[in-house]
Amino acid sequence: MTIAFKWEKIREEQPLIHHITNYVTVTDCANITLACGASPVMAHAPEEVSEMVAHSQALVLNIGTLSQSLIESMIRAAKTANQKQVPIVLDPVGVGATTFRLQTVQELLRQVQFTVIRGNASEIATLCGFREGKGVDAIDTELKQFIPQVRKLAKQLQTVIAVSGEVDYITDGTQEAQITNGTELLTKVTGTGCMTTALIGCCLGAGIPPFTSAITSLLVMGLVGEWAEGLVEADNVGSFRTYLFDGFAKMNNQWLQKKGKVYVTAG
Repeated sequence: MTIAFKWEKIREEQPLIHHITNYVTVTDCANITLACGASPVMAHAPEEVSEMVAHSQALVLNIGTLSQSLIESMIRAAKTANQKQVPIVLDPVGVGATTFRLQTVQELLRQVQFTVIRGNASEIATLCGFREGKGVDAIDTELKQFIPQVRKLAKQLQTVIAVSGEVDYITDGTQEAQITNGTELLTKVTGTGCMTTALIGCCLGAGIPPFTSAITSLLVMGLVGEWAEGLVEADNVGSFRTYLFDGFAKMNNQWLQKKGKVYVTAG
């Protein structure tokens, strides 16, 4: 199956992407949204999130730095988004680290219909019932060991699940894709997972279908990472991070089509 990439729709549509995200990477997520051609808004107050999301084309929820106020904001915004048919992407950062995080995500999944859920192998394994991980970092979870459970969860939740890792995996429960682009340097920079989730929000906001949005976003992160790695000396992570943002601004459909290593099959 060949993916018809529509990355440039983001610049054409210039969607407004509402982020309720963590304060560690909020600036990075705003900047990557701008670099892709969309417009970010980072409104967190419970008093305004419903009104804000009603004017937005996508909602990004990230549980990286949770508080009770933030949970209230997420639920309010997400319910309005569901009512207005605004697509929502969830990043369950470190969901296996504490009971508070796990219970928060379980409550979000109970009350909200998500369009895409993106996490690393540890986080998605936790959602599948395997409590793993002490923080936000992926552990040495063998993805192939729980792919059947990921497919089952995607069907159950009627969503697309995207797993970032050495080999990225995306499924909607029926079809699936694997991506082999990327570089280890992406694990040396804080926030590349959060930024990947922001990319999904940009794609969804531009009207790109959920399965294709997830594939496109994970592929873009991998390709830009490869490109940035080629411009820096070994382990110069500061320069690498700067080049990442340059690469997002340069990304186009031709780059995706020519350099992407994407393998799509029936689930």
